[in-house]
Amino acid sequence: MLKIRQPRNAYDLLGLPWSATPVQIRARYRQLLRSHQKGSSAADLLNDERFRQWTNSYLVLTGPDRKGYDHRLRQSHGMEQPPDILSGFSRAALMLVEAEASFVRRRLNEASELAKEALKHESKSAAGYALLGDILREQGQYQNALTMYNYAIQFDPNSRRYWQLLEEVTALREGRAVRKYARERPSVLNRPPSAWVGAGLVLALVVLSILYAQGRWGEPLVFNLPANLVYVAAADGFVLGLVLAATSIIGPIDDELLWYQVAGVGTETTPVGVFVALPALVFYWTAPAFYSVIAMLDEYFSPSIVIALATTSLLTVVLGILAPPESRTTVYMLAGNFAFLGFLLGWMLGSIRSRAFEH
Repeated sequence: MLKIRQPRNAYDLLGLPWSATPVQIRARYRQLLRSHQKGSSAADLLNDERFRQWTNSYLVLTGPDRKGYDHRLRQSHGMEQPPDILSGFSRAALMLVEAEASFVRRRLNEASELAKEALKHESKSAAGYALLGDILREQGQYQNALTMYNYAIQFDPNSRRYWQLLEEVTALREGRAVRKYARERPSVLNRPPSAWVGAGLVLALVVLSILYAQGRWGEPLVFNLPANLVYVAAADGFVLGLVLAATSIIGPIDDELLWYQVAGVGTETTPVGVFVALPALVFYWTAPAFYSVIAMLDEYFSPSIVIALATTSLLTVVLGILAPPESRTTVYMLAGNFAFLGFLLGWMLGSIRSRAFEH
């Protein structure tokens, strides 16, 4: 059985990077619930240890104490199990947990009954009304869902998510297109001008280095690859990874490749980097293929990994176009290995710089 390490904290338990947004956390939690013990009832799940670990992790990472938990996590070097929040829940709160599990597993009538029963005991529960709104929306009852979201906003007017849900169901009721919302944290495109200036200068430097080396590729080094072409591929990959990470255009390498866990063999989880970095170092072109499959199964594409693979692929193709005709095929096939190795090293060093500016 493939086993990298046991989950050490809430992020590990959910298979998420430390930088995960609330939207990503909710999506991942619901994905795990969909695939877990499909035949069991919602009430039975409360006695299931894995379900409780996931739910406690979800609650702490979407709750008001997340910053405090992250602080304790850094102090303990990543060894901080989530507190057992469920044990302190009232019966009504536990019914809401059961209702969400039923909703995720498409047992809509059961979820609706549980949510309504919970609201009888806690009539001011914004989460309860929002969940009931989700259920009614899924059933196509947009007007009733709109009412539930309005109640949720009444009891928690500061929730951005509830306002988004209200706008979405209003659009559905009126037959309009549902607006796509941005992530809670800045996207890779929403970076300061200085970041893009730095990236542009590095791109220009990469182009100049390739043009300068053209015609000076040198003697074959390994696998009929010209020596200077190998050096240029590794050096340009390093500089690109360094600058993209240092400017936070891509996320820290530990968040994207090490902390983010995907389902492995059996019941274990494995860092996504195992399915990206290791294949790329053996034969680069397997990495995009492997990651496409893993990301589709995991229902989450990391923009950082996509940018890393796209950048390395583009660099490899350009080097292949400019390589000597007799070694062009080999360059297309193998230059990506050296470019991606350089990119990983640069990504690692650039992440140290970007981490220095985190709280």
